[in-house]
Amino acid sequence: MSNPFGTSANAAVVISPLAEVTATSQRLKRELDALAVTSDQKSSYQAARAKLRDSGLLGLRVPREMGGAGGTQEHVIAVTRILARADAGIAQLLQPHYGFTDTIALLPSAQARHRLYQDVLNGERIANAASERGGKHSADFTTTLVPEGEGYRLNGRKYYATGSIGARWITVIGKGPHGGQTLAYVPTDAAGVTLQDDWNGLGQRGSSSGSLILDAVKVPKDYIIPLWDAAHRARAWHESGRLIHAAIDLGIAEGALDWGAHAVATDQRIPFESPYRLLAEDPVLQYQMGIVSARVRAVAALLTETSRLLDAVQQQDAASLSALQAALEATKALAADVSLSVSSEVFSWSGARAADRALRIDRYWRNARTHTLHDPVRLRYQELGRSLIADAAPTFSSTHQDPQP
Repeated sequence: MSNPFGTSANAAVVISPLAEVTATSQRLKRELDALAVTSDQKSSYQAARAKLRDSGLLGLRVPREMGGAGGTQEHVIAVTRILARADAGIAQLLQPHYGFTDTIALLPSAQARHRLYQDVLNGERIANAASERGGKHSADFTTTLVPEGEGYRLNGRKYYATGSIGARWITVIGKGPHGGQTLAYVPTDAAGVTLQDDWNGLGQRGSSSGSLILDAVKVPKDYIIPLWDAAHRARAWHESGRLIHAAIDLGIAEGALDWGAHAVATDQRIPFESPYRLLAEDPVLQYQMGIVSARVRAVAALLTETSRLLDAVQQQDAASLSALQAALEATKALAADVSLSVSSEVFSWSGARAADRALRIDRYWRNARTHTLHDPVRLRYQELGRSLIADAAPTFSSTHQDPQP
């Protein structure tokens, strides 16, 4: 398999231009478009996952010194957004893959890092198993990593193991020996690992978010990050992962908008009461679609700006951190809102014909409704408002002093 974004570890590498990455993503999107309806009908995504593997896009975040392209977060967001227009479930596979490609650099062993990077360059995916059921919240872990011999013993059960089906590696987060969280890279074919393709959501079927059972799995210490704390998550995964989620939401909205615009432009049928010759000539419908398009464009601009801020912060621009956090909250919330609204409104433009199950247009709404449940939008708006007040308080108090008696 060729990798257009990486070479051998001994060769000089130049970061692929955004235009090249975008072109490759657009080609893959067209291939996923051709599979989307059948994949959704049969709930079968093996062919779509193979297309992703063969695209070379999985190696985008491998560092240059390890033979990769060293792609930026702006590259990552562009790829995810484009693929989500065709199949948001397949696009979601990129969220754990790119995030935990980044965390490979935190592993203590050069040999382990080399092995993982080479697998990624060869088209292998990294999945993630963090969330659990039964506790107070999804991160109330019962999974444990206990030191044993030259490594660790891993036991537990995970749900929503995103991307696990078809992945070569899976990152498992659990309770470490000192009470905090520990992260392990585990081959999906390791002894004691059982993957269950039991994800039963109404949308995001292609995300392969099934269950993972871990029964006395042996993990060498070279593949362990002993302390998976807030500092490590912020450095390598947390903000980037949330921004990818926003890119998926926006991509869903753009995919629905693309379908709706094509349907209106080519439809020869009009409502009974319409005075217009064609549906496309209706000025009220044009107005409605214009509002939707403006909102999508605004979120797209914010998403791009936020991805550049993320790159700046990850390149040690600490002064941009507060700006990044605010932009991330706004992007995440607005992308979720526009994803839900566009994927719902698109039905009204074509009428009852759009509800034909054979078209599977409802997959946009089902994907949006499912994916936006990851992160309550109300919390993003609330956090943005709280930070705005906190930032304004010192300035306001210094410029608006109470009158002296």
